[in-house]
Amino acid sequence: MTSDSTETEVGSYFISNYPPFSLWSADHLGEVTAAIEAPPQDVPLGLYLHIPFCRKRCKFCYFKVFTDNTADDIETYVSALSREIELVSQLPVMGERPFRFVYFGGGTPSFLSAKQLTSLVDRLRANINWDQAEEVTFECEPGTLSETKVKTLKELGITRLSLGIENFADDILKENGRAHLSAEIYKCWDWIQEAEFPNVNIDLISGMVGESWENWKMNIRRTIELSPESVTIYQMELPYNTVYSSDILGNQVEIEVADWPTKREWVDYAFTELASAG
Repeated sequence: MTSDSTETEVGSYFISNYPPFSLWSADHLGEVTAAIEAPPQDVPLGLYLHIPFCRKRCKFCYFKVFTDNTADDIETYVSALSREIELVSQLPVMGERPFRFVYFGGGTPSFLSAKQLTSLVDRLRANINWDQAEEVTFECEPGTLSETKVKTLKELGITRLSLGIENFADDILKENGRAHLSAEIYKCWDWIQEAEFPNVNIDLISGMVGESWENWKMNIRRTIELSPESVTIYQMELPYNTVYSSDILGNQVEIEVADWPTKREWVDYAFTELASAG
């Protein structure tokens, strides 16, 4: 771990919500009960659905994910998620409040089969309605997509498909533990374009292990060539529960990680090039 603010800190904590779950206790039950039993407010809702399954765990991943899962494992989770939505939809605080957005994240939502996805959405829609949502986003890993699955996503009402490319170079994808390779990006891209989603987003990561200026410029060039509606660029972070953090802190493995000034310089370059390309 480093205290230098210009370096990428290894072993820090990623706080996804506040207060974090580790601080929750039975003492807070009264506050939770009061909140969910309160009359509905005149404010639209947002829905995030976590699908925690992946083909493999990326070395920089700090999310709750599971690999090597069977169809029964997935069905158990999907059934529990559907039941949770059913129960939550009946709470007083919900009322008839509309959903402004729906977001399928993970993990890898596209790990589910077309049949499993259809079953999940059908069960969710039996209890909630997101017809008026401004955006319905679905995260995808290129290697999990098929032409049938892409068509199914369009039929299910996905309006923003987010493709986790991260990098176009196979050696960097392999080093960082990504499950897909560049050939799978271009294979699924044709299916995605044919489906004509209103918004297709490409995810990139600035600061993956092995990235260089030359590689980063190539990533931006290829992204511009694909011409997605939007691009999201993340900067590599290494909280304590990643494979890389364990290697660096526990096993004392030397891994070159880009510092913050470099990552920010790459992001600035990307913004300039993407804006120039329209």
